[in-house]
Amino acid sequence: MMMNVFWISVLTVIVLVSKSTCLIAFSSYMSEYKAISQSHSVVDETTLIFDKVEINSGSDYSVVTGKFTAPSSGIYAFTWTICVDSRYKYPAGEYNYGEYGTELMMGSTKIGVLHTDTETKYDDACSTGFVIKYVSSGNQVYVRNNYDHQGRLLSKESQTRTTFSGWKMQ
Repeated sequence: MMMNVFWISVLTVIVLVSKSTCLIAFSSYMSEYKAISQSHSVVDETTLIFDKVEINSGSDYSVVTGKFTAPSSGIYAFTWTICVDSRYKYPAGEYNYGEYGTELMMGSTKIGVLHTDTETKYDDACSTGFVIKYVSSGNQVYVRNNYDHQGRLLSKESQTRTTFSGWKMQ
């Protein structure tokens, strides 16, 4: 009887350790090049691509699609920061305000909304959204543009980053 209890305890410890070390997390940001190129091509409902990855345990975030695919069901936390720049000079020679609206999407369902606006010309601004949500295995979570924008996205190594991150809480 004591031997069975010992093995059950050992198996319990092994399961707990393997669960605690198997973290699901990603942290990504846009390179300056990607921020500039997407600023020129983003239209309503375009998925934003965060092409640089700090961490991607499990490889569940795709730098090609900009989407995180939940490998298992559970409660996840997501955060995204959108920075805009109004210093971009349009081809006609005028400057414009920096303004972007974004949505955090789970499949086709909107689970978060964010608005970033410089309010003045020759300025930049950042806004951050945070959402905790139950996500089923296989569902995709991503950030998309939700209306016509002004200015351009801002993400520079020397200044600030436009980011998208997430992790499984339980």
